[in-house]
Amino acid sequence: MEVMLHIFTYSLQLDQAMAHTLLTLNSAIQRALQPLVYVCVELNTSSALVHFSELIRRCPDVARVVRSLWIGPSSARSDLVAILSVPLPGDSSLLARMREEVYTHTRFILRACRRLQDVALSGSLVSSQVVHSYGTACQPLRLTSVNPHSFISGFDAPIFRKVQYLTVCDINLSLNEATAIARLPALRLFAYTSPKDYGDVLRDINVLRRLLAIDDDESLESSLAHLFLQETPHLQFRAVRGRVEKVVAALRNAQQEGNQRMKRMELSEAELPDTFVQEWEALRDLVFNAQGEYSRTALQDDVGSWIDPGHALEQLQREWRQRALA
Repeated sequence: MEVMLHIFTYSLQLDQAMAHTLLTLNSAIQRALQPLVYVCVELNTSSALVHFSELIRRCPDVARVVRSLWIGPSSARSDLVAILSVPLPGDSSLLARMREEVYTHTRFILRACRRLQDVALSGSLVSSQVVHSYGTACQPLRLTSVNPHSFISGFDAPIFRKVQYLTVCDINLSLNEATAIARLPALRLFAYTSPKDYGDVLRDINVLRRLLAIDDDESLESSLAHLFLQETPHLQFRAVRGRVEKVVAALRNAQQEGNQRMKRMELSEAELPDTFVQEWEALRDLVFNAQGEYSRTALQDDVGSWIDPGHALEQLQREWRQRALA
């Protein structure tokens, strides 16, 4: 039995379907494996959200073992692509009801899984209109925000006040978002992926400089927390070649000029392949046409080759999974 459990434990890392299959073998194996199966949970569809909510209502012990949680689409085929899209006046009553159900289940899961350390939320699940309703039952140390929908994210919500590692993938950051990120009292690493190859580079520079500037309006709690951080906070910017170099160089110059008070923050850069940008654009096209007719030709580049709009999501989820299981 011990040898079998070692084999099963290794198999849990292969995929979730395998993990759930192993739980059905017998009650002894279920009791031994359940804490391992639900350490890392990935909910990629609305039905997965419903089933997991029902599970933790029946078995509260499951919620106590969850440490890492992904809620959001991992492919273009997920119904969450449409459900978490921008609410519009012409939305059908069915879509509006499904959206509210997703918010309700997400809120319940986050309140039930009190020992969460790593949370990944997509689209409007981190929007300022929704995120303040999650309460503070769980306060994760790691937050990943995947935002193809261009919502303004509520990084200042109480649930995030202990976040140390923040990962964001979004076309743009607003000044309000940058201010909220700069005020996170425990922040050690902010990894920002900007999947675009167009637009004014100066805008990105000005927004990210907000992260470096000393905030005179920052709360006393946040100021003391930053003062006593044992390690220098780190900002990593990931974008296409040329853009990433200009932005990081400008931020380093701002730190060296000393014209205004700047926080101590390490800066690094990572290059984003052009293919990721193309896939992200295809995903955004799909998101903003989620309720309408959408042809395959809309997801082709200039030479007619197929662009997979879900590949960027798959890559982001793989990166998250690697961090969560590390």
